[in-house]
Amino acid sequence: MCGIFAYLNYNVDRERRYILQVLFNGLRRLEYRGYDSAGIAIDASDFTSSPPLVFRQEGNIESLVKSVYQDVSEIELNLEVSFRTHAGIAHTRWATHGEPAPRNSHPQTSGPANEFMVVHNGVITNYEVLKATLLLHGFTFTSETDTEVIPKLAKFVYDNANE
Repeated sequence: MCGIFAYLNYNVDRERRYILQVLFNGLRRLEYRGYDSAGIAIDASDFTSSPPLVFRQEGNIESLVKSVYQDVSEIELNLEVSFRTHAGIAHTRWATHGEPAPRNSHPQTSGPANEFMVVHNGVITNYEVLKATLLLHGFTFTSETDTEVIPKLAKFVYDNANE
């Protein structure tokens, strides 16, 4: 079981600090759906090629909030930056595959560039076959979750769509 929350704004200025607060508040309302770990993804910048930022943490929502603000401080991320258009996703997890740990928290990504990201509630029954296929095509996996196959499969299909 898990909780999934998204915040999208279009053509409305919102500061990064506000966006984070909306995502955290959404997760707080869903925390009963998973206490093992939590994570969020936000746009790194407006209209640039910077990959989205992904934050994951074992434990409750407040552990995630503390970790995010610590990371934000370390990378000197400006929370006052405004976005005219933005997408953010958030997830709270009750572990079904893999232990509670940041690497197993969602969002799960297609790789270091975070081109494809997924938050998921459910079980992927054929994930072992999908994972084996993706491993044969050079993908590496960092989590123990079944969900990680989804963004990697999306990346594989996207990269091979023109062939």
